[in-house]
Amino acid sequence: MHTILTIDTSSTHCTVALLLSDVLLERVSESQRQSAQRVLPMISELLLDVKIQISDIDLIAVVAGPGSFTGVRIGVAVAQGLSLSAGIPAVPLSSLALSALATVSQSSFDRVLVSEKAREGELYFAAYQCSERQGVELIGREQVALIEDFDALPEDFAGTSWCLAGSGWERQSEILQHLRCTATAAPQTPVIDNQLIAKLALLRFNCSEAVEAAALRPNYVKEQLDYT
Repeated sequence: MHTILTIDTSSTHCTVALLLSDVLLERVSESQRQSAQRVLPMISELLLDVKIQISDIDLIAVVAGPGSFTGVRIGVAVAQGLSLSAGIPAVPLSSLALSALATVSQSSFDRVLVSEKAREGELYFAAYQCSERQGVELIGREQVALIEDFDALPEDFAGTSWCLAGSGWERQSEILQHLRCTATAAPQTPVIDNQLIAKLALLRFNCSEAVEAAALRPNYVKEQLDYT
């Protein structure tokens, strides 16, 4: 795997990158909510800089959410179009998994609870543990719910201590009490960069998690949302 294109429009900013072997080139738009206008020109700029065509890319990685509703749709749509036009495999990546991988990569922890603010008092939530094969392995499922509706942790993990990551820990004691576990330290704010996105994409590609263009979907977590 020589050339990976990463696309992240899941927040208010837009970032794309090319990983060519060990060299990372990237473009970041600081203009808020301009992903629709900037993402394709930024990709074109990168391709021109390294003098390659879209068909020379081996893998497309897109941050599929959860995140900005509109931003996620834009990023997935761009990845889908490029994947379809050039026959390139694509890997959709969970922003929660990226937060977990960033946390374990930047610390000595091997188990992470990720919580991010959602709407109407709900939180995005997921539990992960380190995995040599996958980077981080999901324990249970990703979910968005009120704290009292969170799934319980599997019995093997109840009563254990976890690292915390994300913006959704204002009611930390209530969450931990509901899950019957403890925290090792204050919540972390992990840095998710394009190198990390490419790293997780390659790991997931090697685990056969790449999909064809038609199978790319935003990761809104809520199962009842209409993706069309």
